Amino acid sequence: MVIVAGSALQLSPQTAKDLGIEVLNYPMYLNGEPYPVSMEMSREEKDKLRSLLKDKNNKVTTSGLVKTEMLEAYNRHRGEKIISLHQAARASTATMTMIKDLMAENSDLDVEYVDSKFLTAAYSILVQEAALAVKEGKSFDEVMDLIRIMQANTRHLGVVYDLFYLHRTGRIGLAKAVMGTAMKIIALLSSTDEPGSLKSVGKAKNHLQANQRFLKIIQEELAEKNGAVLHAVISVIGPHEEEAQHLKKLVDELDVQTRVEVHYTNHSNMPHAGPDFYDIGYVIYA
Repeated sequence: MVIVAGSALQLSPQTAKDLGIEVLNYPMYLNGEPYPVSMEMSREEKDKLRSLLKDKNNKVTTSGLVKTEMLEAYNRHRGEKIISLHQAARASTATMTMIKDLMAENSDLDVEYVDSKFLTAAYSILVQEAALAVKEGKSFDEVMDLIRIMQANTRHLGVVYDLFYLHRTGRIGLAKAVMGTAMKIIALLSSTDEPGSLKSVGKAKNHLQANQRFLKIIQEELAEKNGAVLHAVISVIGPHEEEAQHLKKLVDELDVQTRVEVHYTNHSNMPHAGPDFYDIGYVIYA
């Protein structure tokens, strides 16, 4: 059994390899022309892409996963059970449609398409946990049961610093970008309540306030769910690793069993969240 995922996955290439995850790259375009990207991009290559995103004269976009590459990945695991686990279908309808067409056209492949319901770091923790279960020798039914449990107990929270980038990509109006930047406001976002769509959950003046707000949300959820275990992935881009590590420290100090990993973001998330952010996806177990 194998997990197939897309490069919205915010795990390091080595982590994905160690877990046996087959990762396909979302194509990227710079001003309409193909831009070379992959999960194996170096930190320097990602930072070069970040600088291109910060230039207001550039337009960086992504498209759905490539059908021929997806079929090649499936064929590499022909004869195995394949769990094709992807970010919220609402955020990538083209990929969802393409996969379902492939499954109909290749009925001899044993593929189970799963909409994770989440984005970025939250999607990442679901994939990581499912891949760990596969590596531990869990059965298909056990892995699918785990995914369903996680979908009901996962949350996504994030910080976005570049409000002008959100304006350029149509996510907020110019007035909000100008006012928020002038007041040094940090936007706090979540994709939990409406899967596949980022929504505001507040604002902060600095990362200490942001992380304390996130900690309060996490503590409330732990109490509500009688949580005893919390596993999380934090992804980060730009000069915000100190903030991400501070959030990890706060979570690790909770009075529950934790496993929190910080990963520098992969390319697919940058055109959507921008060149300056960090986010956390976590799952709570009783």
